[in-house]
Amino acid sequence: MGFPFLAAGVSAALLNGRLSRGLPVTAVIVFLSWYLTGFQGAAVTAICTTVIAISARSGYSMLKTLYLCTGIALFTGGLLSLEFPGFMNIGEAELSPLREVYLSAGLASDTIDRVFSLITYYSPGIGAAHIVLGSILSVLFFKSLSVKNESMTIRGTASFKMHWGFAWVPIICLITLVLSRTAPVPDLLLRIAKNLLIFSSLPYGIEGFQVAVKWARGMPGMVFMLIMCAVFAPPFVLGGLILLGILDTWFDYRKKIDKRIERMKNEGSSDQNS
Repeated sequence: MGFPFLAAGVSAALLNGRLSRGLPVTAVIVFLSWYLTGFQGAAVTAICTTVIAISARSGYSMLKTLYLCTGIALFTGGLLSLEFPGFMNIGEAELSPLREVYLSAGLASDTIDRVFSLITYYSPGIGAAHIVLGSILSVLFFKSLSVKNESMTIRGTASFKMHWGFAWVPIICLITLVLSRTAPVPDLLLRIAKNLLIFSSLPYGIEGFQVAVKWARGMPGMVFMLIMCAVFAPPFVLGGLILLGILDTWFDYRKKIDKRIERMKNEGSSDQNS
């Protein structure tokens, strides 16, 4: 499922050179994406490729490119999910080929049905998070491939921070879930709240991860360990990163860390002068 975004990073890097060479190869890559992942995957590959290539040629900043790429890719994925299965619209028919795999692994049939039901129910939130995260990785992959072409590349680095007002989205979703236990709530509204809650955990998790990385930079080897923990983390660690991201919108921990580092540098220079 990550192939469309990997292909987008490669295609954008090809278009960053000579168009006469890059366009034919990009067309082949988009066709390969369609062959392996379907029309929806090929469309996302084409959209991410186009946005990243235009952003690089226009000299956009990293943060602006990320916003454009994730926003347009998410909008495209949402529109395509209305007509095509996959990404944000997975049904039982798309999951049925996995049944034999799960049965051979020893899972009971009723357990498989429950898993498929949950995946189908939460597919909009999971799919939206997948598209956004994949688009971000496409931009980062493109930048790692285009370091030699400094004239046409994405500028700087991105320090992502959610606006405090967005915190009302998970708050309202949680209130809806609590109310559903004591009062009748429409099934559609309940599904929207649950899927929005899953999707909103991604940006807050990214923000919390940035705070943790900034804190760990002062310790040799800690950044690598932190990345490994995030990849293979148990749920409560991921929940801690999400909570850290939510709190950072109000308390701005990265600014506090910068001030502490600056204060330590000033104290160190004062000791050397004395």
